[in-house]
Amino acid sequence: MTVVIPMRNRRDLLLRTLESVARQEEVELEVVVVVDDGGTDGTADELRRLGWTNLRVLRHEQSKGVSAARNAGLGVATTPWVAFVDDDDLWAPDKLRALLAAVRDQPPARWACGGAVRVDAGLDFLRYAVPPASGQVAAELSRRNAIPGGGSGIVVDRLLAHEVGGFDEQMSILADWDFNVRLARRSPVAVVSRPLVGYYVHSDSMFHDSRGLQAEMRYMERKYAAHPGAGVGAIDWAAASERLLRMAYYLGDRRTALRLVLRAVFIPGSASVAARGAARVLERLVRRRLKLSPVPAHGDELFDREQVESWLAAYRSPRPAGLV
Repeated sequence: MTVVIPMRNRRDLLLRTLESVARQEEVELEVVVVVDDGGTDGTADELRRLGWTNLRVLRHEQSKGVSAARNAGLGVATTPWVAFVDDDDLWAPDKLRALLAAVRDQPPARWACGGAVRVDAGLDFLRYAVPPASGQVAAELSRRNAIPGGGSGIVVDRLLAHEVGGFDEQMSILADWDFNVRLARRSPVAVVSRPLVGYYVHSDSMFHDSRGLQAEMRYMERKYAAHPGAGVGAIDWAAASERLLRMAYYLGDRRTALRLVLRAVFIPGSASVAARGAARVLERLVRRRLKLSPVPAHGDELFDREQVESWLAAYRSPRPAGLV
């Protein structure tokens, strides 16, 4: 197994991510490739001093973007299977083992994904992201980004990753969605329903850029317009409006949340969804003010929260410097 980690100026978060990679159970990590995408904090030099015999550090002197960094790591991989993890996310200790077992047990799948939990700076639970059902997911991916955990959520047959052309270097925020669309056109996906990724939601995350997200969704629509039925069709903008609103709320960005609500009024089919999302945010604010327990999000009842807490807790103390 090769693990590829794109990074840029997140030394403390990266070290935490590397720890979660090092804790993987019963999977031989032949190469861990960290691609320093034009960073200026000296992380690449520090990594070389770790002394890991299976750690390889690549460096772009000028930033080329997360997709180019992932492709650089993919380009030097020689193992049958490749996994990607962003420099601020965490893996459950059995993440790779579970996904490789899923591929083995669910032929002819050549890639696999699991669920994910979104966490804040203190690694407290925000929401469970439910994975799709195993099998053909191309139709579902044509409407929405259905694979949880972003770039950190999958393992893929290395040859398949090359067959689909790697990551689109014109994209950054939604490059994983675009990559997964192309994977799904060639292979069904094997799925583990429980959460295997801790997806860190914070103000420095690319997903904080709501305008960039919408621009990349439009780019995907244009990209696949010449191939009806083969890629992205009509993106579910209504559902996307609610997800963006929820993300802005989690990040405490009330101004962006309000702008999304107002903009959604002019998106066909989005007004009612955005209004529902706004109502949910308001309900959470009221319950927090009254010190009531939060309303469970969709899917929260589907996983063992104590099990997830058991592996997240390992990274809470001591708290790494630099967290927001």
